Amino acid sequence: MWFLRQFLLAWRMLSDRPARLTLSFVGVAFAVVIMFAELGFLNGVTDSSINLAVRLGSDLVVVHPQQEHLKSGVEFPLFHLQQVRDVPGVAAARPLYTSGNYWANPQDGSRNRVLVIGVDLDDPMLRIPELATLREELRAPDTVLFDRRARLELGVVQPGTRSRVAGHPVRVAGLFSLGPNFAYEGHVLMSSRNFLRLPNQRAEDVDLGMVRLQPGADPETVRRRIQERVGARLEVLTAAEVALRERTITTRKAPVGIVFGLGLLVGFAIGTVVCYQILFNEVNDHLPQFAMLKALGHPPRFLIVLVLFDALILSLGGFLAGWLVGRGLYAFLERQTALEMDLSTPRALLVLALTSGMCLLAGWLALKRVAASDPADLF
Repeated sequence: MWFLRQFLLAWRMLSDRPARLTLSFVGVAFAVVIMFAELGFLNGVTDSSINLAVRLGSDLVVVHPQQEHLKSGVEFPLFHLQQVRDVPGVAAARPLYTSGNYWANPQDGSRNRVLVIGVDLDDPMLRIPELATLREELRAPDTVLFDRRARLELGVVQPGTRSRVAGHPVRVAGLFSLGPNFAYEGHVLMSSRNFLRLPNQRAEDVDLGMVRLQPGADPETVRRRIQERVGARLEVLTAAEVALRERTITTRKAPVGIVFGLGLLVGFAIGTVVCYQILFNEVNDHLPQFAMLKALGHPPRFLIVLVLFDALILSLGGFLAGWLVGRGLYAFLERQTALEMDLSTPRALLVLALTSGMCLLAGWLALKRVAASDPADLF
């Protein structure tokens, strides 16, 4: 097949200098590692921003209309949630309290930010298994669950550890898994009764209203009824919409998400420049061969495909090397930041597509040099 012959010819032209080919792969891999790092941070930030949202176990969530994200601290009166309970199709409506507060490291006393969550133990509507297994322990005054994936700055915490939240003494009854984000070093979970024992917390101020529907009730119909009952005082969302809102805020409005998104584009730009320089040198060194192919009557399309195959080979080799380094880099960054940097197949394919795109773009730019080659230069 013609394209296989051209591919093999492109490989022979690239591999006639093994040391140079290795350096070319390293150059492309450098850009690939940059893209992997920026994409890893971007995904780590966005995934951690929804770690609470994806664990909401209610059918609908009611929030204050000015609450742009779960950490904004905008509350609504408990009275409105009582109105929601009277809507046909609603089986239960429970408050979920949250507060950004300080956790005292039990070893050195240093304070770091955590998100404190207060739930109704009889019906928490959170997908956290430990709430069921440790429910009775959490009924005791001033007992909490501590996030086992929290950053090390919060100290070494085990069941039975005593510490302080917002200056209030607490005892750790058990551990659960949620993880930190760029706003908080971890999470602390407790009953709503214990939450209201913390300083400056009031039962009348609700952060989220968790709504469970009656069996067979249509979510959209019930949502419309709730919205009609409360008017513009509340906004009614599904749990999936809450998670999407958190991700959108992080990637489009939060500075940290924008920075890492731009970093991904910078990595692409760097890779394009590197690939162009490599391909330009390759084409320049093989001008006699390109001129010979022209003299033998090969059409311009043949030469174009040949250069683009060079670019494709560089992208595949550079991506493979960058992927191997990226896996180790992700493991290192996960240990240092406690953020999950999941190198999933779709994300790896995205970087492969970006790598192929930047190399093919560089190859297209380098074609001008091929077009300028003249068979007369051979004589």
